[in-house]
Amino acid sequence: MRIDSDEVEVLRSFVACGVRFLVIGGRAVQFHGHFRPAKDLDLLVEFSAINWEKLGWALRPLNASVPPFDTLSGEKGYQAKLAFYPTVEFVTSIDSVPFEQAWADAVETIVDGVRVRVLSKAHLIASKQSSIRPLDASDITALRGIP
Repeated sequence: MRIDSDEVEVLRSFVACGVRFLVIGGRAVQFHGHFRPAKDLDLLVEFSAINWEKLGWALRPLNASVPPFDTLSGEKGYQAKLAFYPTVEFVTSIDSVPFEQAWADAVETIVDGVRVRVLSKAHLIASKQSSIRPLDASDITALRGIP
């Protein structure tokens, strides 16, 4: 899994502030052995008041912010791209996999000295199955062929 220096800076800030998040999307596909290009770093962030506060602290040094948690109450599909880090995007939900289940089954790894959790291969496949994008169908086929 290849991560550029801006993306590493985001990961370091998230980890330093204790944000609960997982690497998902194309970088997770790469991590699990399918070496296809990935245009950005997608992160699944736990949607909880405590984690949202930590996320706010993590985003401050990155010149980014999120809306107050209480204004999003009940909203499970928040999505944001970081303005000064355009190759980083985070979401608060993915199809077919609740965060707690994804967190419990995630795989820990170290990326450029930063310990992160990556969505498990089974959950990655499950999350891509409801998509109609040809790239997701290709990812599923490739991931199923990797032991």
